[in-house]
Amino acid sequence: MSELELVEVSEKYLQQIEDYCAEFPADRMQVTAVPDQIPGLQGLEEFESVPEWLRYTKKMTGKISWYLSVRREDGKVIGAVCLRHKLEYDDDDPEFASHIGYSVRPSERRKGYAKEQLRLALKKAKELGIDPVRLICRDINIGSVRTIEACGGVYLDSLYGEESGLTINRYDIPTERYRSQERRENI
Repeated sequence: MSELELVEVSEKYLQQIEDYCAEFPADRMQVTAVPDQIPGLQGLEEFESVPEWLRYTKKMTGKISWYLSVRREDGKVIGAVCLRHKLEYDDDDPEFASHIGYSVRPSERRKGYAKEQLRLALKKAKELGIDPVRLICRDINIGSVRTIEACGGVYLDSLYGEESGLTINRYDIPTERYRSQERRENI
């Protein structure tokens, strides 16, 4: 696996964001309450174009940060991350809120990128003083469950959303748990 870096979404990556979205099939497993939402690019589905969405992301500075996971060796966008500085910016129902939403390009899955991307996002959350970091995922999304647990996620519970019809698992990753994970990697 090649090394990733998180970069803020920008016009520089306009075509790559469009290509990234095109890679997600219409019949994919629904992972959010909004059927056409791609985790990590939250809000994009509400705009006619990527440039409009990019303008919106600038307006949300200080509340929500969006990043792209870029593979250093070739500059390819591998994943997307949405980091909410407070849970109130996620959902009307705080029980279903998450600090971090993320996805990996379908053609790049099963290569360890999701864990690396989440670790990088956790570092950003730590810089913002978020503790613990709340994460949610669909109960049947085994890849996301494994990623969250591998990054120190502590299972809280599962909730059923009456409106969405989805069951989600909730996890917290306390800063202390993240620090111990970080120390093990540096050995």
